[in-house]
Amino acid sequence: MQSSEFQEPLPPDAAKANAGLSPARRYIAILFALFALIFMPPFAALEWIGWRLGATVPLSVIAAEQSRVDRMLWLGTFKDYAPYKLERIKVVQPEVLLVGSSRCGQAREQMFRPYVAYNACLTAWPLTHVVDFIDRATLAAKPRVVVIALDYFLFGDFLAEAWRKERTMDFRQGFDSHRRKLHDVADFAIRIGDVDALMSVVTTPQFEAIDNNRLIGSEAIRGKFGFRNDGSVMVAPPYRNTSAETLSRGAQYVTSSFPGAPHLSEGQFHEIERLSRLSHERGFSVVAIQYPFLKSATDFLDTDEAYRPYSGLWRELRSEQTADRFAKLGIQFFDMSRTQISGNPQNFFDPAHPSERGMLKTYLALLAQPEFAKLFPRIDQNALAGDLHRKEEQFDLYH
Repeated sequence: MQSSEFQEPLPPDAAKANAGLSPARRYIAILFALFALIFMPPFAALEWIGWRLGATVPLSVIAAEQSRVDRMLWLGTFKDYAPYKLERIKVVQPEVLLVGSSRCGQAREQMFRPYVAYNACLTAWPLTHVVDFIDRATLAAKPRVVVIALDYFLFGDFLAEAWRKERTMDFRQGFDSHRRKLHDVADFAIRIGDVDALMSVVTTPQFEAIDNNRLIGSEAIRGKFGFRNDGSVMVAPPYRNTSAETLSRGAQYVTSSFPGAPHLSEGQFHEIERLSRLSHERGFSVVAIQYPFLKSATDFLDTDEAYRPYSGLWRELRSEQTADRFAKLGIQFFDMSRTQISGNPQNFFDPAHPSERGMLKTYLALLAQPEFAKLFPRIDQNALAGDLHRKEEQFDLYH
Protein backbone atom coordinates (compact mmCIF):
# COMPACT_ATOMS: atom_id res chain seq x y z
CA MET A 1 0.00 0.00 0.00
CA GLN A 2 1.42 3.30 -1.03
CA SER A 3 1.63 6.05 1.50
CA SER A 4 -0.50 9.09 0.89
CA GLU A 5 2.28 11.29 2.38
CA PHE A 6 4.32 13.30 -0.04
CA GLN A 7 7.27 15.70 0.10
CA GLU A 8 6.47 19.29 -0.70
CA PRO A 9 8.55 20.45 -3.70
CA LEU A 10 11.41 22.80 -2.91
CA PRO A 11 11.17 26.38 -4.13
CA PRO A 12 13.02 26.75 -7.43
CA ASP A 13 15.92 28.80 -5.94
CA ALA A 14 16.41 26.37 -3.08
CA ALA A 15 16.27 23.42 -5.40
CA LYS A 16 18.97 24.94 -7.58
CA ALA A 17 21.13 25.64 -4.56
CA ASN A 18 20.70 22.11 -3.21
CA ALA A 19 21.38 20.58 -6.57
CA GLY A 20 24.52 22.70 -6.99
CA LEU A 21 26.00 21.70 -3.61
CA SER A 22 28.12 18.61 -4.10
CA PRO A 23 28.58 16.08 -1.28
CA ALA A 24 32.18 17.26 -0.80
CA ARG A 25 31.07 20.87 -0.43
CA ARG A 26 28.29 19.90 1.95
CA TYR A 27 30.85 18.01 4.03
CA ILE A 28 33.18 21.03 4.16
CA ALA A 29 30.28 23.32 5.08
CA ILE A 30 29.34 20.99 7.94
CA LEU A 31 32.95 20.96 9.16
CA PHE A 32 33.08 24.75 9.14
CA ALA A 33 29.79 24.93 11.02
CA LEU A 34 31.04 22.46 13.63
CA PHE A 35 34.33 24.34 13.94
CA ALA A 36 32.48 27.60 14.54
CA LEU A 37 30.12 25.94 17.00
CA ILE A 38 32.99 24.42 19.00
CA PHE A 39 35.65 27.12 18.87
CA MET A 40 33.89 30.46 18.52
CA PRO A 41 32.43 30.58 22.05
CA PRO A 42 35.83 29.96 23.74
CA PHE A 43 37.47 32.45 21.38
CA ALA A 44 34.81 35.07 22.14
CA ALA A 45 35.23 34.37 25.87
CA LEU A 46 39.01 34.81 25.56
CA GLU A 47 38.51 38.13 23.77
CA TRP A 48 36.12 39.28 26.49
CA ILE A 49 38.53 38.29 29.27
CA GLY A 50 41.43 40.01 27.49
CA TRP A 51 39.46 43.24 27.12
CA ARG A 52 38.26 43.20 30.73
CA LEU A 53 41.82 42.68 31.99
CA GLY A 54 43.10 45.46 29.75
CA ALA A 55 45.42 43.04 27.98
CA THR A 56 43.98 43.58 24.49
CA VAL A 57 42.87 47.20 24.83
CA PRO A 58 44.80 49.34 22.28
CA LEU A 59 47.85 50.98 23.82
CA SER A 60 46.68 54.38 22.63
CA VAL A 61 43.51 53.93 24.71
CA ILE A 62 45.55 52.89 27.76
CA ALA A 63 47.80 55.93 27.29
CA ALA A 64 44.86 58.33 27.14
CA GLU A 65 43.17 56.68 30.13
CA GLN A 66 46.28 57.11 32.29
CA SER A 67 46.02 60.87 31.82
CA ARG A 68 42.41 60.77 32.95
CA VAL A 69 42.87 58.36 35.89
CA ASP A 70 45.87 59.24 38.04
CA ARG A 71 45.99 56.08 40.16
CA MET A 72 46.49 53.51 37.44
CA LEU A 73 49.34 51.12 36.62
CA TRP A 74 49.70 49.34 33.30
CA LEU A 75 51.90 46.39 32.51
CA GLY A 76 51.74 44.13 29.50
CA THR A 77 54.26 41.81 27.94
CA PHE A 78 57.84 42.99 27.51
CA LYS A 79 57.55 43.63 23.77
CA ASP A 80 54.82 46.19 24.38
CA TYR A 81 56.76 48.43 26.79
CA ALA A 82 58.21 50.74 24.14
CA PRO A 83 55.09 51.10 21.96
CA TYR A 84 53.03 51.80 25.09
CA LYS A 85 55.46 54.50 26.24
CA LEU A 86 55.52 55.97 22.75
CA GLU A 87 51.75 56.42 23.02
CA ARG A 88 52.21 58.09 26.41
CA ILE A 89 54.81 60.45 24.93
CA LYS A 90 52.28 61.51 22.31
CA VAL A 91 49.84 62.37 25.09
CA VAL A 92 52.25 63.92 27.62
CA GLN A 93 54.44 65.91 25.18
CA PRO A 94 57.35 66.09 27.63
CA GLU A 95 59.98 68.81 27.80
CA VAL A 96 62.37 66.33 29.42
CA LEU A 97 62.49 62.76 28.14
CA LEU A 98 64.38 59.95 29.89
CA VAL A 99 65.34 56.92 27.81
CA GLY A 100 67.22 53.73 28.54
CA SER A 101 67.20 50.44 30.38
CA SER A 102 65.76 49.50 33.76
CA ARG A 103 68.63 51.36 35.47
CA CYS A 104 66.69 54.63 35.26
CA GLY A 105 63.25 53.15 35.88
CA GLN A 106 62.81 54.85 39.29
CA ALA A 107 63.12 58.46 38.07
CA ARG A 108 59.90 60.36 38.83
CA GLU A 109 58.37 63.36 37.12
CA GLN A 110 58.45 65.29 40.43
CA MET A 111 62.25 65.26 40.32
CA PHE A 112 62.15 67.61 37.32
CA ARG A 113 59.29 69.85 38.35
CA PRO A 114 58.18 72.37 37.12
CA TYR A 115 59.30 70.87 33.78
CA VAL A 116 57.05 68.27 32.17
CA ALA A 117 59.09 65.07 32.29
CA TYR A 118 58.36 61.55 31.13
CA ASN A 119 60.30 58.42 32.04
CA ALA A 120 60.62 56.24 28.93
CA CYS A 121 63.15 53.90 30.51
CA LEU A 122 62.72 50.13 30.15
CA THR A 123 62.24 50.65 26.42
CA ALA A 124 65.76 50.21 25.05
CA TRP A 125 68.81 48.26 26.18
CA PRO A 126 71.37 48.09 23.32
CA LEU A 127 72.46 51.49 22.06
CA THR A 128 70.99 50.87 18.62
CA HIS A 129 67.56 50.48 20.24
CA VAL A 130 68.15 53.58 22.38
CA VAL A 131 68.76 55.72 19.31
CA ASP A 132 65.92 54.10 17.35
CA PHE A 133 63.48 54.83 20.18
CA ILE A 134 64.64 58.43 20.51
CA ASP A 135 64.16 58.78 16.76
CA ARG A 136 60.54 57.65 17.11
CA ALA A 137 59.92 59.66 20.28
CA THR A 138 61.23 62.95 18.87
CA LEU A 139 58.86 62.61 15.94
CA ALA A 140 55.95 62.14 18.36
CA ALA A 141 57.01 65.02 20.66
CA LYS A 142 59.53 67.86 20.83
CA PRO A 143 61.52 67.42 24.05
CA ARG A 144 64.07 70.09 24.88
CA VAL A 145 66.35 67.66 26.73
CA VAL A 146 66.78 63.91 26.26
CA VAL A 147 68.45 62.15 29.20
CA ILE A 148 69.87 58.71 28.42
CA ALA A 149 71.15 56.06 30.80
CA LEU A 150 74.64 55.42 29.43
CA ASP A 151 76.45 52.56 31.12
CA TYR A 152 79.83 51.00 30.52
CA PHE A 153 78.38 47.60 29.58
CA LEU A 154 76.42 49.14 26.68
CA PHE A 155 79.71 49.48 24.81
CA GLY A 156 80.34 45.73 24.66
CA ASP A 157 79.43 44.00 21.38
CA PHE A 158 78.54 40.64 22.95
CA LEU A 159 75.85 42.00 25.24
CA ALA A 160 74.60 44.45 22.61
CA GLU A 161 74.04 41.66 20.10
CA ALA A 162 72.32 39.43 22.66
CA TRP A 163 69.98 42.25 23.71
CA ARG A 164 69.34 43.26 20.11
CA LYS A 165 67.91 39.78 19.48
CA GLU A 166 66.14 39.27 22.80
CA ARG A 167 64.75 42.71 23.56
CA THR A 168 63.32 43.96 20.29
CA MET A 169 60.02 45.78 20.81
CA ASP A 170 56.83 45.27 18.83
CA PHE A 171 56.01 48.66 17.32
CA ARG A 172 53.75 47.27 14.59
CA GLN A 173 50.92 46.27 16.97
CA GLY A 174 49.12 44.34 14.26
CA PHE A 175 47.36 40.97 14.00
CA ASP A 176 50.35 39.01 15.27
CA SER A 177 50.54 41.31 18.30
CA HIS A 178 46.88 40.68 19.10
CA ARG A 179 47.35 36.95 18.75
CA ARG A 180 50.35 37.12 21.09
CA LYS A 181 48.29 39.04 23.65
CA LEU A 182 45.47 36.50 23.48
CA HIS A 183 48.01 33.76 24.10
CA ASP A 184 49.15 35.64 27.20
CA VAL A 185 45.53 35.97 28.35
CA ALA A 186 45.04 32.24 27.93
CA ASP A 187 48.21 31.59 29.93
CA PHE A 188 46.97 33.98 32.63
CA ALA A 189 43.66 32.13 32.85
CA ILE A 190 45.31 28.70 32.94
CA ARG A 191 47.63 29.74 35.74
CA ILE A 192 44.72 30.92 37.87
CA GLY A 193 43.11 27.56 37.28
CA ASP A 194 39.88 28.08 39.20
CA VAL A 195 36.97 29.44 37.15
CA ASP A 196 35.42 31.33 40.06
CA ALA A 197 38.74 32.97 40.91
CA LEU A 198 39.22 33.95 37.27
CA MET A 199 35.74 35.47 37.05
CA SER A 200 36.39 37.42 40.24
CA VAL A 201 39.59 38.90 38.76
CA VAL A 202 37.91 39.67 35.44
CA THR A 203 34.78 41.29 36.85
CA THR A 204 36.25 43.09 39.89
CA PRO A 205 38.77 45.95 39.57
CA GLN A 206 42.19 44.94 40.90
CA PHE A 207 44.44 47.20 42.99
CA GLU A 208 47.97 46.97 44.39
CA ALA A 209 48.44 47.31 48.13
CA ILE A 210 51.04 50.08 48.48
CA ASP A 211 49.47 53.10 46.78
CA ASN A 212 46.08 51.59 45.87
CA ASN A 213 46.70 51.98 42.14
CA ARG A 214 44.29 50.28 39.75
CA LEU A 215 46.03 47.45 37.89
CA ILE A 216 45.49 47.24 34.14
CA GLY A 217 46.92 44.42 32.02
CA SER A 218 47.37 40.74 32.82
CA GLU A 219 51.02 41.23 33.81
CA ALA A 220 50.13 44.10 36.15
CA ILE A 221 47.43 42.01 37.82
CA ARG A 222 49.68 38.97 38.07
CA GLY A 223 52.72 40.86 39.43
CA LYS A 224 50.95 43.63 41.41
CA PHE A 225 53.07 46.39 39.84
CA GLY A 226 53.44 48.33 36.62
CA PHE A 227 54.14 51.65 34.93
CA ARG A 228 52.75 54.83 36.48
CA ASN A 229 51.44 57.67 34.36
CA ASP A 230 54.85 59.40 34.51
CA GLY A 231 56.49 56.29 33.02
CA SER A 232 58.31 55.23 36.18
CA VAL A 233 57.93 51.62 37.22
CA MET A 234 56.79 50.60 40.67
CA VAL A 235 59.23 48.20 42.33
CA ALA A 236 57.64 44.75 42.13
CA PRO A 237 56.81 42.97 45.41
CA PRO A 238 59.33 40.13 44.80
CA TYR A 239 62.15 42.68 44.41
CA ARG A 240 61.08 44.39 47.62
CA ASN A 241 61.05 41.08 49.47
CA THR A 242 64.48 39.94 48.27
CA SER A 243 66.24 43.31 48.15
CA ALA A 244 68.46 42.77 51.21
CA GLU A 245 69.71 39.43 49.91
CA THR A 246 70.29 40.78 46.41
CA LEU A 247 72.18 43.82 47.71
CA SER A 248 74.52 41.50 49.61
CA ARG A 249 75.67 40.00 46.31
CA GLY A 250 77.05 43.36 45.07
CA ALA A 251 79.91 42.64 42.68
CA GLN A 252 78.72 39.17 41.72
CA TYR A 253 75.31 40.53 40.76
CA VAL A 254 76.74 43.26 38.52
CA THR A 255 79.44 41.21 36.80
CA SER A 256 77.13 38.27 36.14
CA SER A 257 74.37 40.52 34.79
CA PHE A 258 76.57 42.70 32.59
CA PRO A 259 79.51 40.99 30.82
CA GLY A 260 82.59 43.14 30.39
CA ALA A 261 85.16 43.54 27.62
CA PRO A 262 88.73 44.88 27.25
CA HIS A 263 87.82 48.01 25.27
CA LEU A 264 84.90 50.21 24.21
CA SER A 265 83.47 48.98 20.92
CA GLU A 266 83.77 51.42 18.04
CA GLY A 267 80.63 49.88 16.59
CA GLN A 268 78.69 50.86 19.71
CA PHE A 269 80.26 54.32 19.72
CA HIS A 270 78.94 54.81 16.19
CA GLU A 271 75.45 54.70 17.75
CA ILE A 272 76.42 57.63 19.97
CA GLU A 273 77.53 59.49 16.86
CA ARG A 274 74.18 58.69 15.26
CA LEU A 275 72.42 60.09 18.32
CA SER A 276 74.50 63.26 18.10
CA ARG A 277 73.46 63.79 14.47
CA LEU A 278 69.82 63.17 15.36
CA SER A 279 69.95 65.70 18.21
CA HIS A 280 71.29 68.38 15.88
CA GLU A 281 68.66 67.60 13.24
CA ARG A 282 65.74 67.63 15.74
CA GLY A 283 67.02 70.39 18.03
CA PHE A 284 67.26 68.70 21.44
CA SER A 285 70.10 68.50 23.95
CA VAL A 286 71.49 65.12 25.00
CA VAL A 287 72.52 64.42 28.58
CA ALA A 288 74.10 61.01 29.22
CA ILE A 289 74.29 59.70 32.79
CA GLN A 290 75.93 56.61 34.21
CA TYR A 291 73.74 56.15 37.28
CA PRO A 292 75.12 54.88 40.62
CA PHE A 293 76.08 51.30 41.35
CA LEU A 294 76.41 49.92 44.86
CA LYS A 295 79.89 50.59 46.27
CA SER A 296 80.82 46.92 46.68
CA ALA A 297 80.35 46.52 42.92
CA THR A 298 82.31 49.62 41.94
CA ASP A 299 85.16 48.67 44.29
CA PHE A 300 85.38 45.29 42.60
CA LEU A 301 85.36 46.80 39.11
CA ASP A 302 88.06 49.27 40.15
CA THR A 303 90.45 46.95 41.95
CA ASP A 304 89.98 43.26 41.18
CA GLU A 305 93.04 42.16 39.20
CA ALA A 306 91.55 38.89 38.00
CA TYR A 307 88.61 40.77 36.44
CA ARG A 308 90.80 43.50 34.95
CA PRO A 309 90.78 42.10 31.37
CA TYR A 310 86.98 42.48 31.43
CA SER A 311 86.75 45.87 33.15
CA GLY A 312 88.21 47.82 30.24
CA LEU A 313 84.75 49.12 29.37
CA TRP A 314 84.38 50.39 32.93
CA ARG A 315 87.71 52.22 32.91
CA GLU A 316 87.58 53.61 29.39
CA LEU A 317 84.09 55.10 29.66
CA ARG A 318 85.28 57.53 32.34
CA SER A 319 88.62 58.33 30.69
CA GLU A 320 89.54 61.82 29.50
CA GLN A 321 89.79 60.54 25.93
CA THR A 322 86.18 59.33 26.01
CA ALA A 323 85.05 62.58 27.66
CA ASP A 324 86.65 64.52 24.80
CA ARG A 325 84.85 62.38 22.24
CA PHE A 326 81.50 63.05 23.93
CA ALA A 327 82.23 66.78 24.11
CA LYS A 328 83.04 66.95 20.39
CA LEU A 329 79.70 65.31 19.66
CA GLY A 330 77.87 67.86 21.83
CA ILE A 331 76.84 65.23 24.39
CA GLN A 332 77.21 66.02 28.08
CA PHE A 333 78.25 62.89 29.98
CA PHE A 334 78.02 62.67 33.78
CA ASP A 335 79.53 59.65 35.51
CA MET A 336 77.62 59.24 38.79
CA SER A 337 78.66 55.64 39.32
CA ARG A 338 81.13 56.38 42.15
CA THR A 339 79.63 58.97 44.50
CA GLN A 340 78.60 59.01 48.15
CA ILE A 341 75.24 57.71 46.98
CA SER A 342 76.87 54.34 46.23
CA GLY A 343 77.85 53.83 49.87
CA ASN A 344 74.32 53.54 51.25
CA PRO A 345 72.31 50.40 50.37
CA GLN A 346 69.10 52.30 51.16
CA ASN A 347 69.63 54.16 47.89
CA PHE A 348 69.19 50.92 45.90
CA PHE A 349 66.84 47.99 45.54
CA ASP A 350 69.59 45.87 44.01
CA PRO A 351 73.30 46.57 43.31
CA ALA A 352 72.64 48.01 39.84
CA HIS A 353 69.30 49.76 40.32
CA PRO A 354 68.92 52.96 42.35
CA SER A 355 65.64 53.37 44.21
CA GLU A 356 63.55 56.55 44.05
CA ARG A 357 65.64 57.86 46.94
CA GLY A 358 68.86 57.04 45.09
CA MET A 359 67.60 58.67 41.89
CA LEU A 360 66.58 61.86 43.70
CA LYS A 361 69.97 62.07 45.41
CA THR A 362 71.62 61.59 42.01
CA TYR A 363 69.72 64.50 40.46
CA LEU A 364 70.44 66.72 43.46
CA ALA A 365 74.15 65.94 43.07
CA LEU A 366 73.92 66.70 39.36
CA LEU A 367 72.14 70.00 39.98
CA ALA A 368 75.15 71.02 42.08
CA GLN A 369 77.17 70.90 38.85
CA PRO A 370 76.79 74.08 36.76
CA GLU A 371 76.78 72.22 33.42
CA PHE A 372 73.74 70.20 34.46
CA ALA A 373 71.99 72.95 36.43
CA LYS A 374 71.99 75.37 33.50
CA LEU A 375 69.77 72.96 31.57
CA PHE A 376 67.14 73.12 34.32
CA PRO A 377 67.27 76.65 35.82
CA ARG A 378 63.70 76.51 37.16
CA ILE A 379 64.13 73.42 39.34
CA ASP A 380 63.89 74.30 43.04
CA GLN A 381 66.75 72.37 44.60
CA ASN A 382 65.63 73.16 48.14
CA ALA A 383 62.21 71.71 47.46
CA LEU A 384 63.78 68.54 46.06
CA ALA A 385 66.06 68.27 49.09
CA GLY A 386 62.97 68.56 51.25
CA ASP A 387 61.44 65.56 49.46
CA LEU A 388 64.20 63.37 50.89
CA HIS A 389 62.93 64.00 54.41
CA ARG A 390 59.28 63.26 53.73
CA LYS A 391 59.60 59.54 54.49
CA GLU A 392 62.49 57.27 55.37
CA GLU A 393 61.47 54.62 52.88
CA GLN A 394 63.82 52.60 50.73
CA PHE A 395 61.56 52.18 47.74
CA ASP A 396 59.02 54.98 47.49
CA LEU A 397 59.29 58.71 48.07
CA TYR A 398 56.34 59.92 46.05
CA HIS A 399 52.93 58.39 46.69
